Amino acid sequence: MSYSYIWNTSGGLMVVEYCFSSIDKCLKVVEMALDGKFHRITWMAPEGVATLMELLEEDYMNHVGVVS
Repeated sequence: MSYSYIWNTSGGLMVVEYCFSSIDKCLKVVEMALDGKFHRITWMAPEGVATLMELLEEDYMNHVGVVS
């Protein structure tokens, strides 16, 4: 099952599709777009990736009902 997350960044509106990998036991970005254009996580600065993954983790926890 995949989830979508919308993030209003300083560079525009980012839409991210992500899922939880049962093999690697982590969240993985499936697809992403910035202002409607194809985008890759590897094109982001390390700080941006870290922030995005924190946001995705929080969103995932909200979806599955895990309270920290």
